[in-house]
Amino acid sequence: MVPSPCINVCQMDANSGLCLGCFRTIGEITDWSRLDDTAKTDILATVASRRQESDPNEGELRCNGNRND
Repeated sequence: MVPSPCINVCQMDANSGLCLGCFRTIGEITDWSRLDDTAKTDILATVASRRQESDPNEGELRCNGNRND
């Protein structure tokens, strides 16, 4: 079972058509419960790509190494 990427920030961006929380389209959100695990995994890969495009620093350590940060 593939868990939903929903983080309960359900607001659609008018320009991109993507949810600001999970980066899925409204169609991907509404279809999620009917999709098989392969299709869900494909959407998660697409979501990861969208997140990266939205914030290229996503997932990187945002620290300069100074322990006093």
